[in-house]
Amino acid sequence: MGFATTNAQAQATFFSKNTPSSAAKAIVQSSRAGAKTTAAYWRLAATSDYTFDGSSLELTDSAFYKYSNGRGSVLTADDMNPDDYGLSSTILYDTAVMLTDNGGGLEPYRRYISNYDGSNRRTEFLEQFDNGGGMKNNSKHLAVRDANGNITQETTLYWDGMSNKWDTTGITFRVFDSQSKLLWDSTVSHAMGVSDPSLMSVYTYDGNGNMVHAMNYGWNGSSWDTSGQVINTYNNNKIVTSLEQDYDTTGWVNSFADSTGYDNNGVYNYYLPKYWDVDSAEWVYDQLETRTNNSKGLPTNVFFSQWNDTTGMWEVLGEGEVSYDNNDNPTKIEVYVYFGGFKLPTPFFIRNMYWEYYFNVGVQDADNKEHIVIYPNPTSTNINIVLSERKDANIRLTGMSGQTVRSMQATGVQKATLNVSGLPAGNYILSVDSEGHAPATQLVTVQ
Repeated sequence: MGFATTNAQAQATFFSKNTPSSAAKAIVQSSRAGAKTTAAYWRLAATSDYTFDGSSLELTDSAFYKYSNGRGSVLTADDMNPDDYGLSSTILYDTAVMLTDNGGGLEPYRRYISNYDGSNRRTEFLEQFDNGGGMKNNSKHLAVRDANGNITQETTLYWDGMSNKWDTTGITFRVFDSQSKLLWDSTVSHAMGVSDPSLMSVYTYDGNGNMVHAMNYGWNGSSWDTSGQVINTYNNNKIVTSLEQDYDTTGWVNSFADSTGYDNNGVYNYYLPKYWDVDSAEWVYDQLETRTNNSKGLPTNVFFSQWNDTTGMWEVLGEGEVSYDNNDNPTKIEVYVYFGGFKLPTPFFIRNMYWEYYFNVGVQDADNKEHIVIYPNPTSTNINIVLSERKDANIRLTGMSGQTVRSMQATGVQKATLNVSGLPAGNYILSVDSEGHAPATQLVTVQ
């Protein structure tokens, strides 16, 4: 295994959220094992990602989240990848903006916008992309919820740029019991104006409310055919094993299995996935995740190992070190790779997470000020401020004590740049005032 490959695999292991690999599934499993709510009145404000380019760590990605008052964040015990996508996102932002470096510095490339009902439950999720020429619609999800807040109907739409309208591509229906346990779900796909059943699953629970069996069906054009199943086992209401099987003409065929372990305090500390090799008719190990938890049950070190068929042993592939603030919010995740059995001294990847204090005064008191796009955030040199239609803007940066530390006047431009070099590290408030627009403010983190 080459050094470059090791680096790529280490990063994917810890931060991939859209691949079907066992590493990504391990992260999902870890998330289910120990969810926690952030300390009261603290919520995730921004993230910044640094990647080692062979000589130094370079800022490659960033994200920031804007909230109405009273909304906060719920993160998994791992906090490796904030759950910020879709109707079920556990970060209750109004707007999330993602930035990435494509060679010319950080630029906005994706935006998420959420709407909520009177009970602070997300009812609409909009995704936009900037493929050149500004943010444009991409997809939208709409939710219908029952009295308990469960999503009983989720409609997925994609933007048709040619016709300049939304097209429905699928609807998922869900049925829950009085304890909000999901009993079954079914998806109907839409294409060329025709609706067809697609997938259906039926769920079974034990007496403690643990989901022990899921039966999956596929639509053959006239009826439902059995396509697969998932069988889970539990100990003290904690999942221990999960077996996935596919159904074909010969019956049930193994596909994937995993096992989850816990320490003496019942805190999740290892995850072992394996795949079924049809040719050899045996289970094949893929990767092993183990972790060390602190006295509060939060992970401080997470190790991922690769199975070596030649030696018949596990070889450490990467390690994540997690740091926390005094409120138990994760502030930094450093990913190190191992080469030849040795841990390289320079982290290959660093994710910083920044938190803001807020007053839980209720959603009805949402901030009525306008928001602006700024990037990069966090930063240590310059802040780019997208002014768009604003003219003759007064820009001011103040410290948390209220003292103005930077100011400038922007006239006749769509983007201004404010130099913050030399400022002490910390949080600042960026204010933009211009005639004909409500005042705009943003939290800025200087490193």
